[in-house]
Amino acid sequence: MWVLLKDFLLVSMGMGIGVVLMCILNVGKEADYEMK
Repeated sequence: MWVLLKDFLLVSMGMGIGVVLMCILNVGKEADYEMK
């Protein structure tokens, strides 16, 4: 049971980090585009 919970937490943490990275990259791209 604990192993499943740990796996779920790891996956959700990975997903959250991935989403945050995507947002940061998108904002960076847009800022780059505005500067040109």
